[in-house]
Amino acid sequence: MSLDPLTSIIISPRNDVESLTIVSLAEALHIPCIVSKQPHGATLDVEPDLVARIRETNPVAHDVVIVEMPNVSTEDKLRELGFDVHIVDHHRYESLDRMRKESSLEQIRALFDMDDTTLRVAGFDPVLIRGVGLIDRGFVWELVKENVPEADRKRMIEYYREQGAVLDPNRSIEEKAAKNAWKNRKTIENVIVVTSDETNLSIRDAISFLVAEEFSEPPVVVISQPGRIVYVQDTPTALALQHTFGGFTFGQNLCWGKPIDADGNLPTVDEVISVHHLALLTK
Repeated sequence: MSLDPLTSIIISPRNDVESLTIVSLAEALHIPCIVSKQPHGATLDVEPDLVARIRETNPVAHDVVIVEMPNVSTEDKLRELGFDVHIVDHHRYESLDRMRKESSLEQIRALFDMDDTTLRVAGFDPVLIRGVGLIDRGFVWELVKENVPEADRKRMIEYYREQGAVLDPNRSIEEKAAKNAWKNRKTIENVIVVTSDETNLSIRDAISFLVAEEFSEPPVVVISQPGRIVYVQDTPTALALQHTFGGFTFGQNLCWGKPIDADGNLPTVDEVISVHHLALLTK
């Protein structure tokens, strides 16, 4: 059973291509939407004046759809106020497992019955919207798994990258930093290690596309920004890394990330690779 836009409201950040697409679809299809200004790592508890904004944005809202902004306490408070809360997510956090096979965009489409005809009428290309959902589910490798024709794969990837540039004015700077880091990559015990000293730029997305340009199958890649974050992508050891270091998993539990903490602590590349190999041996 799909939700009725008239009595629903979506609460979503606008901090990556997937959430940008969700917000754009909501606007085009006249689904009331609160757009959070929070960056990656957004949580519902720090969203200002949330209940007042819900009631102002849609006074008759009954169904509240929360996109990738986890906070159980605030969700429960909304339920206590009489709202039906729908969680849209596909990540596994340190103390909260919200991993799902479907990307958040795919979940939103199902919740509001956004079929291809609906998308076309709203002015979207269903092939490109599907591409955003698949890429966010399992990056470009998912397009091959789903047997997407090569011509459509190229269009999907091009559109995804274009939308990334629309979203992020620093995109060209990030891509330049990513290319420099990729050029200086090392391979340590069958793991590709990419390191960048940039602390104010996110290079993971750009690195991912560089990897996809050179490899037909995903290698294990460590992306280390010592003053910011560390990632390990496309690894069967993501859950072991989370268990050891904390952080979060994504990409169907095949990718792991850990931001620097308040005390400035972050696992080193050597520590990460050590746990990765130990986990492989004990699987």
